[in-house]
Amino acid sequence: MADTRRPARPRRETSPATLDLLRRAQSGDRDAFGRLYAQHLDLVTRYLAVRLRDRDRDAIPDVVHDAFADALTELASAPQDVTGWFLQLAAHARTRQGWAAHRCLRAAPDIHDRAAIAPAAAPARRTLTVGRRLAVVAGLVRLTNNQRTAIQLRDLDGYPRDLAAAVVGRSPKAIRDLEWRGLRRLNAASALAAAGATAVAR
Repeated sequence: MADTRRPARPRRETSPATLDLLRRAQSGDRDAFGRLYAQHLDLVTRYLAVRLRDRDRDAIPDVVHDAFADALTELASAPQDVTGWFLQLAAHARTRQGWAAHRCLRAAPDIHDRAAIAPAAAPARRTLTVGRRLAVVAGLVRLTNNQRTAIQLRDLDGYPRDLAAAVVGRSPKAIRDLEWRGLRRLNAASALAAAGATAVAR
């Protein structure tokens, strides 16, 4: 019977110079980590550009940033396959971004209502048109990473402000300001979409 097992992938060799940079970075040498970043930035960016080519290309810089932030956090446990490790972190960051985008799309009506300037009486829950929903999602993409995180924790996950602050290592006031600025930008994006729809209707 023929052996149908896939051949083992050859182990990627890491140069002694790169391993030395890794060891120095693990010892707290920021310049060494900066050189690892410079060595792998193009590869990680190209990898994520392929992964996101049919989705949200505007998110590529944010996902690249998240991958290297994860690398800095997990530096102590980095394996000797440094390139493979960076690509694995990029894949994980891409997966998180995909889940976050999916959750934001599903929650777009709720976020839109939070972003809108409320009248004196609370409005009834409404269903967004496709154009408004896409406008909210597009607005989320244009927020800073910190603003998106604040809105995700507060408006999607329902975290109290002090708990959201503890999760991201910021003060409750900073979370309030990030959420407020993010919701204002979402409101502006929604207003522009509404104005565009009115202009087309005319």
